[in-house]
Amino acid sequence: MPAVPILATRRMPPKTSKHEALLGVLAMRFRGTQDSGERKTIVLEYAKTVKRLIKSGNWNEMPPPEDQLPDDVMPKEFFEFWSPDWEVP
Repeated sequence: MPAVPILATRRMPPKTSKHEALLGVLAMRFRGTQDSGERKTIVLEYAKTVKRLIKSGNWNEMPPPEDQLPDDVMPKEFFEFWSPDWEVP
């Protein structure tokens, strides 16, 4: 019986990083509550996550709309990164 070569398989990196996935979780939590204190906490965590993604240098795809917060609470860094011509109001 001929020997069957064993091929090493490499795990492909996930298309979405854990930080990118966290943006979606935070956006869902934001939409799921009306508590202003909880929303403020979520907005702060979202902003920290955006900054981590930018700093990583590996953020290649803009999150889909359902993974974003409303424009009025999105961190300015998000718009500066994805829309360099955007002017902060």
